[in-house]
Amino acid sequence: MSQDKLDCYILPSLPVPMLLPVECVAQVLEQAEIEALSESRAAWMRGHVNWRNQRLPVMSFADLHSGAHSSGVAGDNKSKDKGQALVVVLNPIPNAARKAYSALLCFGEAQSLAVDASVDMSDLPKGMDKRYVEATVSVDENTFVIPKLDALAVAFSYF
Repeated sequence: MSQDKLDCYILPSLPVPMLLPVECVAQVLEQAEIEALSESRAAWMRGHVNWRNQRLPVMSFADLHSGAHSSGVAGDNKSKDKGQALVVVLNPIPNAARKAYSALLCFGEAQSLAVDASVDMSDLPKGMDKRYVEATVSVDENTFVIPKLDALAVAFSYF
């Protein structure tokens, strides 16, 4: 791989897919069993998953932007999300107060993409909360959002 390219994952999300460098992702779990929360303050707090003898909080990035509040039980929004449930285990977020693994819930298939410096910056998609978005980029006529990982670490602290 050339030095001027960055290997990334495309992770399905609404309203646009996320783009994360592979260094941010510890593992992509296609058959993860999510332990639902009995009670939750927000719909984006989806539950916990057991990974390598650790109990990790699971968040829906799409629901974080919707601002919806519900019971937060895992699976509540499965009908509106398309595809198979996918849990993306994030490495501990650098410079965050909470130095721990965490996980994002997506629906669909993770894909690989090598990104070079020719990406174009885009406008924030309608309905997205800029507090959780580092940047919006266009690659080959596709728009992706890059999550603000330190802000996600704060959101994970609600668990």
